[in-house]
Amino acid sequence: MGLSGTIDGSVYVGLRDVLHRQPAVTTVTYEPDSIVKQFLRARVDPDRIEPPTGPDAPTLDVEWRFDDGTQYYRIHYADPNTGFNCGWHRDEDHPDLGPVHFQYEHPGTGDSGRESAQFSKMLPTEVLWTALDRLFQKRIPRHH
Repeated sequence: MGLSGTIDGSVYVGLRDVLHRQPAVTTVTYEPDSIVKQFLRARVDPDRIEPPTGPDAPTLDVEWRFDDGTQYYRIHYADPNTGFNCGWHRDEDHPDLGPVHFQYEHPGTGDSGRESAQFSKMLPTEVLWTALDRLFQKRIPRHH
């Protein structure tokens, strides 16, 4: 992880609610703990995604920071069964792709890449909702 900026606890409450509403998500925890809330970690039921994976639960990490009015975030999925991981990042790591990029890596197939991404909404909960829809409906089925 490691985004710069500050955390807004009320934003994490809303993001946690969005994660709880996803049918594939079984648990959502604050990491490293409920006192030091650096990011959220959701566990995904490997039988509830398409195509099913398993036996270990994939994770979905969500980190959101604010710095001088700018949002920085990381929404990242990782499947320990296949090694496939992907996510949307709003950071300064790849300025050539714009403020937001999607990246993925599938060690089993050697497939990986980065591309520019955008969200039409700006509220953290709306961005996360859209990202999760893209993840479960398009990205996992395409790359798994």
